[in-house]
Amino acid sequence: MTRPEPTASRWRGLLRAVLVCVVMGTVALAAAPPAAAHAELVGTEPGDGDRLATSPRQVTLDFTEQVLPVRDGIELLDAAGDVVATPEPRVDGSSLTVPLPELNRGGYVLSWRVVSRDTHPISGAFSFGIRADPVDAAGVAPEATIASGSPAISVLRWLGFAGLALLLGGSAFMLLCWPAGRALASARRLVWSGWAVVVVAAVAAIPVQGAYVAGAALTPAVLADALASQFGILHLVRLTALALAVPVLRRTLRPDEPPSWRLAAPGGVLAAAVAATFAGTGHSAAGIWPPLAIVSDTVHLSAVALWVGGLVLLAVHALRPRHVDGLGGGLVRFSRLATAVVVTLVVTGTFQAWRTVGSLDALGTTSYGRLLLAKLALVAVVFAIGGLSLLAVRRTRATRLRRTVPVEASVAAVILAVTAALVITPPARQSVAVPTGGPQSEVLALPEGGSSVHVRLMPAVAGGNMLHISVTGRDGVPRDVAELTAQASLPGRDLGPFDVHVIDNGTHFVGHVTLPYPGAWRFDLTVRTSDIDAYVVSTTLRVGTGPR
Repeated sequence: MTRPEPTASRWRGLLRAVLVCVVMGTVALAAAPPAAAHAELVGTEPGDGDRLATSPRQVTLDFTEQVLPVRDGIELLDAAGDVVATPEPRVDGSSLTVPLPELNRGGYVLSWRVVSRDTHPISGAFSFGIRADPVDAAGVAPEATIASGSPAISVLRWLGFAGLALLLGGSAFMLLCWPAGRALASARRLVWSGWAVVVVAAVAAIPVQGAYVAGAALTPAVLADALASQFGILHLVRLTALALAVPVLRRTLRPDEPPSWRLAAPGGVLAAAVAATFAGTGHSAAGIWPPLAIVSDTVHLSAVALWVGGLVLLAVHALRPRHVDGLGGGLVRFSRLATAVVVTLVVTGTFQAWRTVGSLDALGTTSYGRLLLAKLALVAVVFAIGGLSLLAVRRTRATRLRRTVPVEASVAAVILAVTAALVITPPARQSVAVPTGGPQSEVLALPEGGSSVHVRLMPAVAGGNMLHISVTGRDGVPRDVAELTAQASLPGRDLGPFDVHVIDNGTHFVGHVTLPYPGAWRFDLTVRTSDIDAYVVSTTLRVGTGPR
């Protein structure tokens, strides 16, 4: 027997839920910080601020991971701001080498822009001089415009997540839990709309990413670079998988096609391929254990899509009074599926949080950690509502489900928005905050005759720093040494050691060092007091985040 349906009130309630979802999701995306580097510059040769006696043959930039140069992203500028032509840069592992022509006397700035493995661009500049003082990099190098593209990319990724949920979760729900729903044209259109949203978002993301990476307006050359990049290739793979899914989806949604695993299997493979392309353009592609992280992220996103897509089909169609009788045991089957999804999300989410956060302190002291806490709070709300829905299923109370399921689906949509914001936020493991820095000093004893090594790091914050080293005798008067070398490392991140270029200024040594991360940095100094005597002394200096 069919019952009258409160059409007007139902659609008003659904409209309110959608509006709340859109507003909260937009706030989540707008509150996300600008996209930032997920690879970091470790050091350069020559170093920033070096004064050289002769023209170097090349400039080398060392990063924490492999990077790729951006078209026209490497520029050598003289003191007047004019571009000096240089050959194409070379990439060798995590090092980028720029061959140089014979340079005249004067100051120079090298402005660079590269892409890290997780498809995010990073940029910077440093200066050096040839028989002259270096120029100010900030006054000559062009200002970076890296953050302008990130909101559009976040929105497109959110649309991609939402479309995948409708496509994968909606089709799986109708195939496994509600076969009778395939007879409804509106339900089939909802699933096809998910397919269309994923396609449109993927197509639009390629030029947006191209302009974002290049830091410039979109041109045919920029678009070609975007298509040939890791980001572009994965999006082309996504579009190919979506095209191959069309005949599979048509057959899956045919009302006269009996449900079977022969229908579900090829669709599941293609859906997993689509989900993997999302994982390959996010944090999973960089950091520790990338292959395992990509698999985990793919499983995580697929599980979310199954759950959210099923919730939407329930809220919009299946729980309507005129259709609820056709569900049969579908609610029980979906509740079992949701239980398996929850277990999967907990396991994969815990692993991903460990990879990207690293410590409990980072949850409250980094932008990524705070966003993750917000996501976890929303997930807790969804789990609580899901628990109420499960009780309603066991007691066969469809009326209660009509109230809880739309709210559950709306909060899940906001979770997808927060997830999209997390993708453009530097992982907490990378940007964990420590107390604000300040000059750090240490006096180290040499075994020889009561001499001491005085070390001072200024300003001792993440970024550029000056390292001052002097050697004094027993009487505290500076003494000459034959040679002094320095190395820096960050044991907490397995970074380094790398050489710090220091210059003998007569009474002390001074060098410029770029420290990409805050933390406890170890400095190893080799002091050669004569042709045969050399001593190694070490100290740990605390580097802070600096002003925020």
